[in-house]
Amino acid sequence: MIGFELVTGFVYSAPSDLLDSLPGTLMLTDCLEACQGNDSCHSVNYETGLCVLFRSNADSYPGALTRSQFPVFTIYAQKTCLGVKPCERAWCFDRVQAYQLSGFSRKQHVAASRQDCLELCLGEREFPCRSANYNNATRECSLSDMDRLTVAGSGAFRSEPDTEYLENNCVEEPIKLCEFKKLSGRILKTVDSVYQDVGSADECRELCLNSPFRCHSYDYGDTGEMVCRLSHHSRATLADIQDPYLEVPEASTYELSSCYNVSIDCRSGDMVARIKTSKMFNGKIYAKGSPNSCVEDVRGSLEFELKMAYDDVECNVRQQGLGRYLNDVVIQHHDTIVTSSDLGLAVTCQYDLTNKSVSNEVDLGVRGDVRPALSEEVIVDSPNIAMKITHRYGGELLPSAEVGDPLTLWFEILDRNSPYDMFVRELVAMDGVDSSEIVLIDSDGCPTDHFIMG
Repeated sequence: MIGFELVTGFVYSAPSDLLDSLPGTLMLTDCLEACQGNDSCHSVNYETGLCVLFRSNADSYPGALTRSQFPVFTIYAQKTCLGVKPCERAWCFDRVQAYQLSGFSRKQHVAASRQDCLELCLGEREFPCRSANYNNATRECSLSDMDRLTVAGSGAFRSEPDTEYLENNCVEEPIKLCEFKKLSGRILKTVDSVYQDVGSADECRELCLNSPFRCHSYDYGDTGEMVCRLSHHSRATLADIQDPYLEVPEASTYELSSCYNVSIDCRSGDMVARIKTSKMFNGKIYAKGSPNSCVEDVRGSLEFELKMAYDDVECNVRQQGLGRYLNDVVIQHHDTIVTSSDLGLAVTCQYDLTNKSVSNEVDLGVRGDVRPALSEEVIVDSPNIAMKITHRYGGELLPSAEVGDPLTLWFEILDRNSPYDMFVRELVAMDGVDSSEIVLIDSDGCPTDHFIMG
């Protein structure tokens, strides 16, 4: 299984192993596809507008990989054969030589090579492995659920001899609600993708959020009319690159600050707002109007939640009509003060409380309608209900019965975790001969004849 590993700010020099040069290449993904489609290609150099293919790589000739940061920085990509299936993205890992992410190790292994360390990260199942540090001297492979972006600004990414930092490009990031921050007067010297004839900055932003790699910055209209440029880099990932930006007073780069995914779990007596974020969060989440009484403090986490009971007056959950519950939630980035980065969310749970009719013969269970829905406004599915007839004291389903047999009529919600309870009313028995009907339980849920339903 083939994957690619990127090293930014380095160029591979092996003139005798040069396979092809592709001028005019404006997409790093196109350059990688050209190499992947050529069995002889083992690595590439990429600058915006130029792709060069080689039949060898830097693992075979380490001295051939040297810094290349002026006038623009080069991106070196190496084809790797992996024992673990990589993701569908254009490349699997970014590698930074002589750097490490300190203080966030979750698991340590001994790995024979850097590639083995890559595979350990890709194959990790206990937690999402976002990065790894590999020490070439000790062979220690340290896996982490954090990376340069989740801990941006913490100072955890620092130089370390004999160590290589490996960042997983296959992790899934939240993209539902994203915030970009404007970096005025600068644009990147080298980018991953250049799109022409893009109608607006908003379209450029959407291209970034839906790119085949983890896009973290874009600029629009600064290098040409209707030109959109995307990059997986931002200031947080360029600490090892000298002068990665061009100073252009009227230009701007928009960097991805943080993204959030929000889901709502609608349960029998409460709603739970669950948040996933792309940057380590320190702050609190609370029900609007109750910052001290319906609140959860969060410290250094990418996932957090707030439980709001329907009968808890402190959480201000509002009921609007039959089975519809609403509330407003605030994600606050500072423990005591409100900032411009704070977010407000409207959350809704809708329960289908309409009557459901089920019918049955002696041994046939018929389920009610199911209409699933999943969004921030969550509709909890109607329960699946079965009806069965057994002997008076339980046991197996009866295929038949005779006059005078003492029987028990069972109604059961099949989903053991369903938030619903059940109330039986308007139970009607139908004569199999003439289709006449007998009401056994009335609209109030009471037996009409205690001799029959005693």
